[in-house]
Amino acid sequence: MEPGDTIIDGGNEWYENTERRIHEVSEKGLLYLWMGMSGGEEGARNGPSLMPGGSYQAYTNIQDILKKVAAQVKNDGPCVTYIGEGGLGNFMKMVHNRIEFGDMQLISEAYDVLKNVGGLSNQELTEIFAEWNRGELESFLIEITADIFRVKDEHGDGDLVDKILDKTRMKGTEKWTVQQAVELTVSAITSDISTPIPRTPIGVELRFQSESESEVVLTSDSSRSRRSDVGISTPLESEPTPTCRE
Repeated sequence: MEPGDTIIDGGNEWYENTERRIHEVSEKGLLYLWMGMSGGEEGARNGPSLMPGGSYQAYTNIQDILKKVAAQVKNDGPCVTYIGEGGLGNFMKMVHNRIEFGDMQLISEAYDVLKNVGGLSNQELTEIFAEWNRGELESFLIEITADIFRVKDEHGDGDLVDKILDKTRMKGTEKWTVQQAVELTVSAITSDISTPIPRTPIGVELRFQSESESEVVLTSDSSRSRRSDVGISTPLESEPTPTCRE
């Protein structure tokens, strides 16, 4: 590479690593731009949300391309803006993932109460989440939650959601958020800064737990026992509660 060339890093990364790399490549005259992306499969097809940070010169060199690649929002334009110098782009994506993570934990808890305490069927759950998605809760996560209850098992009888093992992993940004919140002595709240709901640390802890299948089964059995102790009827034959996936 030659001085003035730009390195674009599109992977999730700890913001201090990005700041170190910016310093290292700048000594060689190179420009470093970290760029977070969000949007899933729809973003891949129709344009993602982009969160570039690092070298402002690098951003200005390619901003016309980024504005064409990014998702286009009616009345608001392309879903991309320069976040700031250093590792601010990484930090923004980390917080973005944390908010999404907290939302998924809340959705999982709502599912657990409606399914295992309220005794609702998957069809009823589909209708409830679809209704929520037509109101102020409208979002991609609520939409796909409503959709998953409709999916049938192609290799057997019944609904697929009832056969999904309660086991999942994470990419690391959620853990970093909790670590950074502790470092800065702030609450790792879910989404609304005026309402501190510490769902992110709880969600991270449950993700750690869900990585062990044996712990998942033991916890699920223990939870059923506790529900029986307090007089809540829970079908013993039900599968462990699925955790919403990213």
